[in-house]
Amino acid sequence: MPAARDDYILRMIQQAAAAIRRFRSRLGSGEAVDDVKRDAGEALGTLLGPQRAMLERLDGWSAANLLGDPERVHLWAELVRLQSDLERAAGHDAAANALAARAAELARHGKPLERTNGE
Repeated sequence: MPAARDDYILRMIQQAAAAIRRFRSRLGSGEAVDDVKRDAGEALGTLLGPQRAMLERLDGWSAANLLGDPERVHLWAELVRLQSDLERAAGHDAAANALAARAAELARHGKPLERTNGE
């Protein structure tokens, strides 16, 4: 069964990476920040699963080690970076700065998804 679990996680990671690209595109096209923020939050929930609340309370090193997958940690950092950009676009600089710091902390513990099929 480990192969099926690995396949599931890989698909989830690929879907999250594609979602981040769509969210960035939507933000750049002038779509309402609140709509993109809601959808990004849902993607984050999917990526982190039922441990989301706990993971968000931990420091970056502990959260990354508990999550256990450097590619998921990288995507998590990218989603938090997107949330930072969304807060900044909404004029919430303090929240944006806090999220940017969290994204940087997570990014130190993640690794980018290896591209396949010319992506």
